Amino acid sequence: MKIRIVIPALIALMSISSVSLAQVPSDIAAGIRKIGPIVDTPGTAKLYAPLFEKQKEPYPNVTVVRDTAYGPDAANKLDVFTAGPGAGKTVVVYVHGGGFERGDKRQPGSPFYDNIMLWLTQQGMVGINMNYRLAPKSTWPAAHEDMAAVIRWVQGNIGQYGGDGDRVVLWGQSAGASLIAGYLAHPQFHGPKGHGVKAAVMNSGFYENDRGGSAYFGSDPKELAERSSTEGLKKVTIPLFMSHTEVDLPDAIKEADAANKALCAAEHCPTYVVFKDHSHISQGYSVGTPDTSVSGPILQVLRQVK
Repeated sequence: MKIRIVIPALIALMSISSVSLAQVPSDIAAGIRKIGPIVDTPGTAKLYAPLFEKQKEPYPNVTVVRDTAYGPDAANKLDVFTAGPGAGKTVVVYVHGGGFERGDKRQPGSPFYDNIMLWLTQQGMVGINMNYRLAPKSTWPAAHEDMAAVIRWVQGNIGQYGGDGDRVVLWGQSAGASLIAGYLAHPQFHGPKGHGVKAAVMNSGFYENDRGGSAYFGSDPKELAERSSTEGLKKVTIPLFMSHTEVDLPDAIKEADAANKALCAAEHCPTYVVFKDHSHISQGYSVGTPDTSVSGPILQVLRQVK
């Protein structure tokens, strides 16, 4: 049975104990707490963007292939990041948030979320940053079908970028984490060999639709219940990493705690972490900086993929 931990705090559980964790810089932590438990993307970006001033494209020694189509819709695009020679590398697919109604894999002129892709290449992995169809134009199950299409694309194409299509990890934040959970939880989206994933990292996700309807999931109570993820996740046997932050949205904290308790009751506890001094947005923006309080525990999960 795995334990709930706050990072950095007291001691880490066995799988994280070998990672050197650096805390959030005090000035950034103060800025995060001043913003509070809300989604303030521009304000959070101002705190972290100075740490990426030297991160300019073209990135040295990194091959970046932008906007590769993985499906027929204009939104079905992904970026591939890889560095150095070699084959059989772990492949990590990152899924952005935005409530299934907004968000993008990359904003021109911003270091985010290229920072995550570059960090993955530094760990000897292949990074994939995906877009997916959004509401209100596209509703359930469009984004989940897109997730399945990305897995198929990876399995058929990632070898040419040095990746191993049988060593795929999904990593998402907010709605991205929810999309990953929903994909894994609903076998209707899986291929003939299953979901094709070795591990999943879900930061500040939402797993139940009991907060009401949405432009993506609809408003019918029966359909909302069917489209939730927790029950299906109980049957998923791969390693799951779930987290929320200390300065997170109240609903994100509530949902993460509830999902963790439900999975543990089903004897399938995830690795469960609370990221101290971080917010809903800052956790992803910290990746690739000297602050390893988020990236350190996640790296340990990624290194265990075989």
